[in-house]
Amino acid sequence: MRKSLLVLLIVSLAAPGLADTQRTPVQVSVEQLEQTLTSAHGMPDKQVAQQLSTLELTERLSQLRRARLEADLPGPAARQALATLADTSEFLDLPQADIPSKAMPDRAAQTSLMALTRGYVMKTILKLPNFFATRETVNYEGVSANVGISEVVSGKFEPLHEASHSGVTVLYRDNKELVANGKGNSVTSKQLRTSGEFGPILVTVLNDAASGKVTWSHWEEGASGVMAVFHYAVPEQKSHYLVGSRSIEHESEHDPAYHGEIAIDPADGSILRLTVIAEEAPKDPIVRADLLVNYGPVEIGGVTYICPLKSVAFSVVRMVVQDLDFSTGVVLRSSLGLPRNYLNEVVFTQYHLFRAETRILAGNGEGPGAAAPASTPR
Repeated sequence: MRKSLLVLLIVSLAAPGLADTQRTPVQVSVEQLEQTLTSAHGMPDKQVAQQLSTLELTERLSQLRRARLEADLPGPAARQALATLADTSEFLDLPQADIPSKAMPDRAAQTSLMALTRGYVMKTILKLPNFFATRETVNYEGVSANVGISEVVSGKFEPLHEASHSGVTVLYRDNKELVANGKGNSVTSKQLRTSGEFGPILVTVLNDAASGKVTWSHWEEGASGVMAVFHYAVPEQKSHYLVGSRSIEHESEHDPAYHGEIAIDPADGSILRLTVIAEEAPKDPIVRADLLVNYGPVEIGGVTYICPLKSVAFSVVRMVVQDLDFSTGVVLRSSLGLPRNYLNEVVFTQYHLFRAETRILAGNGEGPGAAAPASTPR
């Protein structure tokens, strides 16, 4: 029996927006991106955003470089364009220049680091207190002219653009995530949803990776210092990474093989960055189903814990189109449509300890029946 749902993709069939057939994304390195923004210095906000929307990174833009570039951008449109560009690069390799020239740890040190991490997850993550937090999600969608599908070339390009923005309160109780309430224009025809970022995904990936392959990758500069990064790979028969797509005509769920990176604080074994990259079959409706979670220190009830700060989910989906015989309801033919991109940028804030509070109210002359308990989170 499955213990946790890690990723759930929900995409309802709808007519895509008009794509721009006159442009194709220009692939650039991180260094070329920086040169482009230097040349664009002094340009209006919308013009810089327009220029960024035509680019596609071939390397990962690190958090440190991204922060420096954002500080020099002229306005919100350019910052949003850079955000989508950086988010879609999260599953790529860093530029070689961004990798510290620090000696690789020997095999014994690597084994010790992974043991420290497993101990951290089992002793700390599984014993997180009951809490609630705000999850703000921005949904983007678009069409890429190149999605790595040899038999499909759309010839169209539609930059990722904001489709919806929503906020929900997430409860974490007894190692389970629950959504308490939400706000914003979250009801859309097309949605990409994820769950499991707080704890289940760490436990599942480490358990699956133990049956797969874990190897040393590189050192990496993080917000709080140098991180030790391991690469892992999980075969399909050992996978518990659930991916699903739903539309009016079609619904499917499966556990694909997957791989990714685990970035560890070598001081205590805490996981600070995790990527999960699904290995989908060429003819699957879901072409990509990738997830990133960045973790950092959060104070809950006066105690500091390592919790999710941000997650990025990137999916490429080909809708299942079915021809029906309406008189009998029989499906005459099924085919896959052109791929469409979906990106979620999620930020977790306002962590609070979840407590039950009971108050005895005055009877007001109505007897004991007027006393009422109130249970509220704070």
